[in-house]
Amino acid sequence: MSSLRPSRALLGSTALVVVLVLAGCGGGSNGTSSSPAGPPVHGGSIVYGADREPTCLDPHNNGDMPQTYVARQFLDSLVSERPDGTVVPWLAESWTTSPDGLTYTFKIKQGVKFHDGTPLDAAAVKANFDQMLDPATQSLTDTGYLRPYYDSSRAVDPATFELKLKSPYSALLPVLSQAFFGIESPKAMARGLAGNCQSPVGTGPFVVKQWVHGQSVELDRNPDYNSAPADAKHQGPAYLDHVSWKFLEDGSVRFGAVQGDGADLIFNPPPQQNAALKSDPNLVLQEFTHTGLPNGIALNTTRFPFTDTAVRQAFIHGSNAEASVKSAYLGVFNWEPGPLTSTTPFLDKDLRDYYANDPAKANQLLDAAGWTQRDGDGFRTKDGRQLAATVIYSSDPGDSPPTDVTLYQDIQAAEKEIGFNVILKPIPQDQYYAAFTDKNATDGLAGAYWNSPTPLVLTLLYSTDSMVLAPGNNMSWVSNPAIDAPLKQIAAASDVEQQKHYYDQVQQLVAQNAYHLGLYPQTTRLVSKKHLQDVWIEPSEGEPVLHDAWLAK
Repeated sequence: MSSLRPSRALLGSTALVVVLVLAGCGGGSNGTSSSPAGPPVHGGSIVYGADREPTCLDPHNNGDMPQTYVARQFLDSLVSERPDGTVVPWLAESWTTSPDGLTYTFKIKQGVKFHDGTPLDAAAVKANFDQMLDPATQSLTDTGYLRPYYDSSRAVDPATFELKLKSPYSALLPVLSQAFFGIESPKAMARGLAGNCQSPVGTGPFVVKQWVHGQSVELDRNPDYNSAPADAKHQGPAYLDHVSWKFLEDGSVRFGAVQGDGADLIFNPPPQQNAALKSDPNLVLQEFTHTGLPNGIALNTTRFPFTDTAVRQAFIHGSNAEASVKSAYLGVFNWEPGPLTSTTPFLDKDLRDYYANDPAKANQLLDAAGWTQRDGDGFRTKDGRQLAATVIYSSDPGDSPPTDVTLYQDIQAAEKEIGFNVILKPIPQDQYYAAFTDKNATDGLAGAYWNSPTPLVLTLLYSTDSMVLAPGNNMSWVSNPAIDAPLKQIAAASDVEQQKHYYDQVQQLVAQNAYHLGLYPQTTRLVSKKHLQDVWIEPSEGEPVLHDAWLAK
């Protein structure tokens, strides 16, 4: 998807850009209506149509997008990120950083209580960091972001939390703005993983009333809410009394719900409904293109045939990805090859040749690699072995909607033209998620993406440390010292030009080595009824924010 980029904003040593694109029937900069509908109205209930059901409501556990979307409604974070990339206070009223970049001292907002009545203080914040980094919590996301840098933390006094790092981490503040790092009640966390998964307890504007598995999460208004972020549209409790967060995995069913009486707001309408959406005056579309790694196929560098760089390069050049994305998604998304999405700061735009459709080059690479023979089905062979790769994807339609499956099939057909046998294998969702941490599970992983508020997500994706400390984030199982070195320089660099220099190095190496076939950017597309006002999209992970939402009469 094409997008507008605002100017880069700097906060201390962090350089960050986040894009918010609003379209449709009167999109505004922070809400769903371009014309005022009067002062906000208290009361009412809405239905939100989600595309996937979380496996666990606690975003400290595992760490996937369905968790963070709903968790944003009941958890608050230490800081909040704005669309221009600056970071503003939330549960942390202020913070300071030591000159060496190794110690962050946060002043914690006082007078805030968790939904179970437990007071928020620095000790509660420390308990959250202990939980996030505990291997038993099974958090790929939190540990991936923090473990390479984290040294220790402590409650200096009830209002002061101190975080010490082993080495400077220029992306720390935007990382902490994510709902993955939402602050939970220590009393509730002591129940164990099962209790936290079912009903996490935060300080946020809504309370988890009930999770009806397979149907919905029911959220009630927190009448005592007094800890909205500095960039909220209002302070104090939410306007809505209740949100029913329903799981409507079929895209056509979701769109039909918001067209009719079944939903007030839905996530990601199918591209086939784009014309109907644009022509409906009662619907409003908001779009947000995530920063990070575009959705695509991660190539397993430890398994045949992708141990060979030339084979990986040929696979990418033979995929016809750009045309396949345009065809499958009917022009709703543009092709984004990577290594970062077009909205991500420090993207090197001069790398597209590494990903361009070029069957002749693909054939040349495979010939030079010794794949010169063909079997009876037209697939290349060498030493009696067929050039074949199994690519897995989740059979859950929320993870892999029909449009994605069509896209994979189009790529499969293009690869056959160069003699590459791509075997598409849908597997159950639980097996699919387990495959992220098992380097022997597959040759290629479709649906591989990473939403992140920082381009330093490249460390999670391609560093040796990531593969060791948080297996599953480095989806291509890359261990390359030439990439590790500049990634460490980026984390320690406070100068923007230094960061750019090293980011360029990393992206060049990732592109040259063909670790990932990028397809399209992860995008939050929200469709709401026109009477639902002031829903906005949070920039760090693209979640809908319902604290400010209200129903116009």
